[in-house]
Amino acid sequence: MTELQSTPVVTTEHTPTGVGAETRPSRRTVLRMVGVGGAIATVTFVAGCGSKDEKKGGAASPEETQKVQTAVQKAVSAGQVPVGGGLVLEDVGAVVTQPSAGEYNVFSTYCPHAGGRVTAIEEGSGRPVCVLHGSVFDSKSGEVVAGPSPAGLTRYDVALGGATPTS
Repeated sequence: MTELQSTPVVTTEHTPTGVGAETRPSRRTVLRMVGVGGAIATVTFVAGCGSKDEKKGGAASPEETQKVQTAVQKAVSAGQVPVGGGLVLEDVGAVVTQPSAGEYNVFSTYCPHAGGRVTAIEEGSGRPVCVLHGSVFDSKSGEVVAGPSPAGLTRYDVALGGATPTS
């Protein structure tokens, strides 16, 4: 019988060096990079959700109400608000509706759901719509009719040429 001799196998790690050398980051480095990336993404997302100047509901300041009142009076006197419809006044952040002749309602365009803006009036119903996530609001009360918004639109208390929007 012949005896088998075993030769020990020695493995060595080859660490490439020089130009074009491929190195792999350690597990700790990868986890650190993922953590930093996640933190940056979170800060960027939160910062993009709104600004401190943005109207977030509640009572409007007297200056803001005056700007809205002036813009709404111009639109109403020019006949720009159709009966059974509405008009979005983006420059002052207001939407004015006229559910029936002479009945005007003025709301903030700020959508309480995710900080989007009402930018459209639903054809046929005259209801304000936040197209960001599909929230639809009642043209008389500003309350949520459909969509994910947890609350209605904030009403502006403005007078329109002797007529006050309904409350």
